[in-house]
Amino acid sequence: MKKLASWMFAAILLCGFSVNAQAQTQLRYEYGTKNEVAISIGYITNTQVLNVFSELSEVIGSTFVTGLATGGHYVGYSTYDDNSYVPSFSVEFFHHLKPWLSVGAIGCLNYYSNDMYCNWQDNNGNTTKEKVGKGEKCFATLMPAVKFDWLRREHIGLYSKLAIGATYSYEKEVQDNSRGEKDLNSESEFMINFQATLIGFEAGSEKVRGFAEFGMGEQGVLSAGVRVKF
Repeated sequence: MKKLASWMFAAILLCGFSVNAQAQTQLRYEYGTKNEVAISIGYITNTQVLNVFSELSEVIGSTFVTGLATGGHYVGYSTYDDNSYVPSFSVEFFHHLKPWLSVGAIGCLNYYSNDMYCNWQDNNGNTTKEKVGKGEKCFATLMPAVKFDWLRREHIGLYSKLAIGATYSYEKEVQDNSRGEKDLNSESEFMINFQATLIGFEAGSEKVRGFAEFGMGEQGVLSAGVRVKF
C-alpha cells in the first residue's frame, strides 16, 4: 500500500512538473519577444486604385501638345498607354506594449510609369500614333500603426493591423521624341492614407517567420513578406 501511494505521489509530482514546464514554455512564446521588423510587397494599393495615371488628366491630359516641326504637327490631346508599376514595398516596426497590443510605424514606397502618345499628322494628311514622352509617379508613405495579436504561439500567429498617416506624391511628365525634348510638368502634394489589415497569418520559427495579409490600404489588398522578432 505504501509502495502504491509512493508511486502515485511520484506520478502526481511528475505531471505537475510537466504542466508547469508547458506553462512556462507557453508563457515564453507569448511574452518572450518585444520587437519585430518586417519587409513585404503588396498588390492593389490605395494609390494604384485612386491615383492611376488616368488621373494625370489634370496635369497633361488638358495640355495640348503643340510641338511643331517641319513636315507636320501634333493633333489632339496626349494619352497614356503601356502602364507599368513596381509592387508596393513596405518596411514596418512594432514594439509590444502587451502580449496582444503593439505600436509602431509602417513605411511604403510605390512607383508607376506610363508612356505618352499623341497623333502625328504629316502635310499629306496621314495620321499616326506616336510616342511623345513619359509620365512618372512616385508615392512615399509613413503611417503610425497599431497591431492586435489574436494568437501568439511557437510557430504560428494571427493578427490584425490599423495604420493612418500621410503620403507624399511626386509626378512628372516629359515630352521626349525625335522632334525634341522638354519638361511638360511636375507636381507634388501630400494626402492622407491608411492601411487596414483584417487578418494576417504568420508561420515559421520563434524569431523568423513568413507571413501573408489580407485587407485594404497602401500596403495592398494582398501582401506577403518576412518578419524578424527579437
